[in-house]
Amino acid sequence: MKIILPLLCSLLLIGCNDQTAPQSSSTKSSEVAPPSATVTPLPATANAPLDPALMFSQKCASCHGAKGEKSALGKSQIIADRTEQQIKDALKGYQAGTYGKEMKILMQGQVKSLTPEQTDALAKYIPTL
Repeated sequence: MKIILPLLCSLLLIGCNDQTAPQSSSTKSSEVAPPSATVTPLPATANAPLDPALMFSQKCASCHGAKGEKSALGKSQIIADRTEQQIKDALKGYQAGTYGKEMKILMQGQVKSLTPEQTDALAKYIPTL
C-alpha cells in the first residue's frame, strides 16, 4: 500500500499537468486556437522567463488551486497561507530532497527545473494570490 499510493498520486499529477486538449475531428487544420487556449511550456534554462503568474498556472494551480487555496491531493498545507520565506524554503527543500513527507517525490519533480530566480519569483508571487 505504501508503494501504490505514491504511484497513484504520481499518475494523478501527471494527468493534472497535461494541459493539451484533443482536437475534434471537425476542427480544420487551418483553424488556430485562441491565444487564451495556448500554453507555452517553461524553458529550463538560465534565460527562462520570470513570469510568476505563468509559472504558477503551469506548475502549481492544477493541484493547489488558482489562488493556492487547495490542499493538494488532500495532503499538503494550503500554500496561500504561507509567507514568502516559507514558500522559498519549501521550494528549495523540495529541490534538494530535504523537505516534505508524502508529497516529497512529486514536488521534487515539479520544482527540480526551476532556476533560483524562478524560485524567488514564485515565492514572492504566491502570497499575493
